[in-house]
Amino acid sequence: MEKKKEKVKKDNKKKIITWSIIGGIFLILCCVGLVLAFGEPRVKIVRNEASMVKYEKYDNGLVSLMIPKGWKVDVAPVDYIHYSFKVYNPLNTTYMLLFDMKLEGFNKSESARNWQKTYYPSVMFASTPVIDPQTTEGFFKVWNETASYANSNDAKGEYFPMLNDFTVIDNLGQNPIGGDILRASFTDSNGKAALGLFTATVADTGSYYVSSNMFNLFSPQIDVWPLNVYNTILMTAPLEEFNNWQKILDYCLSTMEFSQEFINGFNNEESTLMSTIQANQKVYNEMSDMIMDSWEKRNNSYDIISQKQSDATLGYERVYDTDTGEIYKAQNGFMDHYDGSRYQTITDDMYTLPTSGYIE
Repeated sequence: MEKKKEKVKKDNKKKIITWSIIGGIFLILCCVGLVLAFGEPRVKIVRNEASMVKYEKYDNGLVSLMIPKGWKVDVAPVDYIHYSFKVYNPLNTTYMLLFDMKLEGFNKSESARNWQKTYYPSVMFASTPVIDPQTTEGFFKVWNETASYANSNDAKGEYFPMLNDFTVIDNLGQNPIGGDILRASFTDSNGKAALGLFTATVADTGSYYVSSNMFNLFSPQIDVWPLNVYNTILMTAPLEEFNNWQKILDYCLSTMEFSQEFINGFNNEESTLMSTIQANQKVYNEMSDMIMDSWEKRNNSYDIISQKQSDATLGYERVYDTDTGEIYKAQNGFMDHYDGSRYQTITDDMYTLPTSGYIE
């Protein structure tokens, strides 16, 4: 009888231990489940416009390209060889891609312009800007003067944007026909800081020397033959947003195509530096690739500093989602109160990457 009782006790003890183990495992699994389900604090993500952009095709019968849905396209009222268009966000025109095939009539020196003013004050060359030095940067240094002159002949009066305080940050290399690709900061017409990529090719198409005093053969000689500027491209956005929009603007440029009607019209008008539009089309395809390649190889130190300064001014800190790799802005102090593990503070090199939105 005693042995039987002892056996029952041992069996019960085994059952208790077994059930305790099972119960412990169950509790552990429950805890893990709770942590997975509820342990990571929930945050509200508000995605920014760049991360959700959708495209639509713009086609006016002469040129076609993909543009962000809701954006507008303005075309300058000029001929084929001076063809120009501007793609922009109507709610904030600093988000913009501008293309201009040919600008001409620039002076080579102040002496040349003064000569024109003296002897031919009513001709265009007496009013057009001086590009000196004759480089891409030299051209953009007189951009506002160029824009003011061009806009004065435009019914809208605002086709070319103002690039106030234009400051080159980097020269990223050359485009396919010899112009430089510049990264530069500027202030838009509303006084807001902005950033952009800019390229253009300044071409000296000839020389024509005259005496500075037409009645004195021994006076200094001046080259008054004008300069032309080909393939001007601007990609711009507000300073803190350019990293988000650069690839989008470059994609729009890469999709640009000219119709057969345009090709025929262009070839009938142009017979100088850019001899055929077929050659141009190849140049434009290469141009977008070179701009993107130059951008990716840029010196990142400016971007890191400027993005940090922008965040500090606006009261943000940046975090990244360890699950998706996406980067978000959050109000300063977010990480002080966040007790999860999914979102982590970004490293310095991640300031050069696009953000996908905001954490509320």
